Amino acid sequence: MLKYNKMKLILKIAEESEIKSLQLFFKLYLDEENDWIVNWEFLCPFWIAAAVKRKQMIVLKEGIRIVWALRFYPRKDNIWVSVYQFALAEKIRWKWLIGKMLKKTWYKNFDLTCFINSNFNKYYKKTGWNLVKNDEKLNYWSLGI
Repeated sequence: MLKYNKMKLILKIAEESEIKSLQLFFKLYLDEENDWIVNWEFLCPFWIAAAVKRKQMIVLKEGIRIVWALRFYPRKDNIWVSVYQFALAEKIRWKWLIGKMLKKTWYKNFDLTCFINSNFNKYYKKTGWNLVKNDEKLNYWSLGI
């Protein structure tokens, strides 16, 4: 259990009983106007359900309420993990949180893509991600824990 500002938080792998709540959570906090969305599948409720069933979704809960969720996908090499989507409630904005969530996956190497003009690039740089490469459209980031 994590504690922050008198809040008791539970960080765990999402369970199938939480699928509907996760679909609603992502609908509330992640929309197509977000400049981090590089793939429309991030907005699809069916992909959210599939990730939960494959044990590839991490949630942070305050009581029964989801306040943070992160979807990941281990690659076939079983060394690298791609971060597919994440969303957070506005009151949960801590720099250390994504690192704690990724540690919950038991993997050590993570990557993600982000549009070159996205505001999230500043966040990744500030929180220790490494810019590996870019092309005319995307930045490719990696993080070793």
